Amino acid sequence: MQWGHIKTLFIFCFLILDVYLLFVFLEKQEAADYRVIDNPDTSIEDQLKQEDIDISASLDFEELEESYISVTPRPFADKDLDRVKEFDKQTATVVDKSLLVSRMDEPVQLSEDTTKEDVKEWVHSNILFPEDYLYWNWNKEMNVILFFQKKSGRPVYYNQNGLLLLFLNDDNEILFYTQTVLGEAEAEGEEKKLIEPINAIGELYKSNELYSEDEVTSVDVGFHTMIPLENGKQIFAPTWKVMVNNEKDFFVNAIEGRIFLSDEQEFLQETLSSIADKIKKSKQDDSFKAFIESELEKKMDLSRGGKRRDIAFQRIGIGKHRQRLLY
Repeated sequence: MQWGHIKTLFIFCFLILDVYLLFVFLEKQEAADYRVIDNPDTSIEDQLKQEDIDISASLDFEELEESYISVTPRPFADKDLDRVKEFDKQTATVVDKSLLVSRMDEPVQLSEDTTKEDVKEWVHSNILFPEDYLYWNWNKEMNVILFFQKKSGRPVYYNQNGLLLLFLNDDNEILFYTQTVLGEAEAEGEEKKLIEPINAIGELYKSNELYSEDEVTSVDVGFHTMIPLENGKQIFAPTWKVMVNNEKDFFVNAIEGRIFLSDEQEFLQETLSSIADKIKKSKQDDSFKAFIESELEKKMDLSRGGKRRDIAFQRIGIGKHRQRLLY
């Protein structure tokens, strides 16, 4: 028999073996899920307890009824820009009507031990509508501080049209910021009873987003983009934000129970790319435009570098691999 035929036979045999092993694994996984998840006599709390998943977050929420809301981006008016010019030591411009870009005349120093309260205090004195924004995170990899706008008193998670970004250099100095504003919210449809927080956690569990020894450390409610429409209007859904292990956030539609996929690094990359594109097409002063474009490109390079490292780690097997226990 020719060596080529032997090699083909070996490949075929290994392929059959791989398919068989995959079938066995899926069969066991399905059986385990049926035993634990689909057992009508097992409560969500008991299922989580069996998996050694702890809930330290408070789930003591009043029964809530909410509707979907629709919102459109709010353009900046001339009077808004005039107000920004009244702030000390910054030069601002409006791009594409709804994007405010303001550069510090001198970098504003933040120390390593700067708290979010310190950042919020600076924002309160140096930007428009500071009370409408909620501190979200200081992304250390790209050195950008994120604030999300609030609607109906609650944060709108990961939406480019209701966002404040502070851009820092390697010395933790604020160089410039960008700001977008959402307009007035309108109710869409009737109010509906929100699913309970424990059921949102249950949806994460059933979707294999929670693993043995995980801890649910906080639960909050806000809004998440559901449907972006061509006319700029967006539909937001009431959403449970579930933080796990004090490090990862999950978002669950509080009416339908669907899980929203949101990754901060990808969101920032897409947002910065969008801002850079708008700056490039604008008719701003060349030096101002060149500075902002250069700084945005640096941030995007940092993000791309981090993503490449993550992929490399995954390929060589570095990282935390967890699997749900099978009962």
